[in-house]
Amino acid sequence: MTGTGGNVDVTTATKNGARLTALDGLRGVAAVVVLLHHSLYTNPEFPGAPGGGHAPVGSPMWWISYTPLKLATAGVESVIVFFVLSGLVVTLPVVRRRGFDWVAYFPRRVVRLMVPVAASVLLAAAWVAAIPQVSTQPSGTWLSSSSTPAFSWEYVVKAIDLLGGDGQINNPLWSLRWEFAFSLLLPVFAIAALAVRKWWIGGLALACALTWLGARAGSAELEYLPAFFVGAVIAVRLDVVRNTADRINRRWFRHPLWALLTVGSALLLIAPWLVGPGVGQIPELDPVLKGLVPLSAAGLVVAALGWTPLRAVFESRPFQFLGAISFSLYLVHVPITIFSTYLFAGQAWYVPLLFAIPLAVLVAVGFTWLIEKRSHGWSKAVGVWASARYQAWFGPEEDAPARAETREGATASP
Repeated sequence: MTGTGGNVDVTTATKNGARLTALDGLRGVAAVVVLLHHSLYTNPEFPGAPGGGHAPVGSPMWWISYTPLKLATAGVESVIVFFVLSGLVVTLPVVRRRGFDWVAYFPRRVVRLMVPVAASVLLAAAWVAAIPQVSTQPSGTWLSSSSTPAFSWEYVVKAIDLLGGDGQINNPLWSLRWEFAFSLLLPVFAIAALAVRKWWIGGLALACALTWLGARAGSAELEYLPAFFVGAVIAVRLDVVRNTADRINRRWFRHPLWALLTVGSALLLIAPWLVGPGVGQIPELDPVLKGLVPLSAAGLVVAALGWTPLRAVFESRPFQFLGAISFSLYLVHVPITIFSTYLFAGQAWYVPLLFAIPLAVLVAVGFTWLIEKRSHGWSKAVGVWASARYQAWFGPEEDAPARAETREGATASP
C-alpha cells in the first residue's frame, strides 16, 4: 500500500507465508471514509469543516457528526489508520529479513511515492484549470480555502514538493508529507520499535503521550509521526499478535472479545466527536482523546488480522477492490469533488456529490492501472539498479563474479 494518507502495499508477506490481505480491505474502507469526509466538507454547515457551522441537536448533521455514525465521515482519524498501516507494512520487511537492502529501499520508496504524487498533481491541475474556482461561500470555509481562483504553474511545483511545498491544488497531499518523512526515517523507527520489543506497552504509551503533546502544542510532527511508530511496534510483535489471536480463537468467548476490541477501538477512534461540542468546554479533553487515536487504530488493525469473521469481510472481493484503488482514490478525489461543486454551482450541496463520488471511483480505477501499477514496476527496477550500482562501485572485488551473475539474472527476469 502506498501512503495514504498514508498508504503502502499491505500485501506484504509474513514469515509464515500468509499475506496481510485483510489490511487491504481495511485500507479500502478508510479511503472511502476520507472520500465521504471531504464530500461533506462542501457543506459549510458540516461540523468540523473549516468555517463549519453548529448542527442543532437532532438534525441530520448532528446525527452524522456526534453519534457513532461519525465513523462514516471520520476522515482525519482514518488517515491515522493509514499511518499505522504504513508503519506496520513498511517496517515488516526490515525486521523480517536479514541483510535488508537499504541501498535499494530508499530510491525504490521515493519512486513508489513520488510517481503517483506527481501524476495526481498534474491531474489536479487539469481539474483546477477546467472551471474558474471563485467560491461564493464565505471566506474561511473549506471550499473557499481549497479553491484556486488564480491558478498558475507554480502551484504544480509546490504541490509536488512534499517536504516543504503547498498542496493547495490537491489537499490530501498534506498526509503524504508525513508518509514521505517516515519513509526517509525508517531506520530510526525500526530500531526504536525493536528496542521496545519486550516493553511494547511502554512504547505504545510513549507514542500516545507524544501524540497528545503534539495535539496540545500544535506540533504536527509529534501529532502524526507517532502513529507510524505504533505500526512499527505491531510489525516487530506480529508473530505474538498472530499467536495470541490463534489462542483466543480456540476459546468460547472469542467472538465477544473480538467484538469488544473492534467496537471499543472504533468508538475510541471518534471519541472527540462523541462528547460533541462539550470538548470545547474542557480544553484538556480534546488533545487527550486525540492522543489515544493511534492506539484505537492499532486495535482495528489487530482485530482485522485476528477476528476470523471480520478478516473474511475485509478479504471479500468488494473490500479488496476498494483496497486496490484506495491510494489512487485518496490522491484524486478532492480535485474532482471541488471541480464538481463548481460544475453544478447553484444546485443543492449534495447534487455535485452524486456526480463527483462515482467519477472519483472511475478515475481512481484508471489511475491505479495507468500510474500506480507502473510505479510499482519502476520502483522495483530502480531499486535493483541502485543496489547493483552500489555493489559494482563499493563491493569487494572477490564478489565480482557473483555480482555479474546477479546482474545477468536480473536482466533475464521478466
